Amino acid sequence: MQKSLHRLIITVILTFTAACFVYVANTMYPIKNDKFNQFPLVIGDWKGSDVPMSPWVYQGLETPYVFLRNYSSPSQRRQVNLSLVWFDDTNFAFHAPEECMSSMIKSRVLKKVHIGNAGVHEVVQMTIEIDDQAYLLLYFFDVDGYITTRQSMIRISALKRRLQFKRASATFIRLMAPILNDQEEALQTLLSFLDVMYPILPEYTYTDDIRTSQWKWKEQEAF
Repeated sequence: MQKSLHRLIITVILTFTAACFVYVANTMYPIKNDKFNQFPLVIGDWKGSDVPMSPWVYQGLETPYVFLRNYSSPSQRRQVNLSLVWFDDTNFAFHAPEECMSSMIKSRVLKKVHIGNAGVHEVVQMTIEIDDQAYLLLYFFDVDGYITTRQSMIRISALKRRLQFKRASATFIRLMAPILNDQEEALQTLLSFLDVMYPILPEYTYTDDIRTSQWKWKEQEAF
């Protein structure tokens, strides 16, 4: 009887807590990320160029914080196509590549790779075919430093930050390169780019970095 009462109390507390978080999430203002579009076109010896996107792409993704770029390096034989999509914790509306590339996908595996200064993590690796050209694609999600391939973990990670009275945001990171000779060579190109790209990501996508930057900007405005 006493154990049942304890379980009931715990259930009520958890339900109330969850309801509070839902209420807070629905009444929070979106985080304005002014830094996102300042993500550099030059990263090390990689130079980027923007790939134009139609307005319906932004509408479908449900966020203005998205870009598509091609980066080239004199030390690499192939370009790397980088896509970043950013959401704050008021609306995590990510669409995984499988949803829009199903007819192009030839293989899909989970693979552990070295991600810049973050160490070894699991990412999704896919081979796809577009107009008879094969490409190697890697993607993962980054929730303020927590790397995952599962969309469900984005919300759990955000909830953990909420319990610490912090806001959260998440970034979808996708890299793609053509397979010219073999897949391993394409993978090394992607990892070479990831090594120099990932360490600068926090400044433009992590919640605490963005909000600190906004506060500094407002302080300068005041003077």
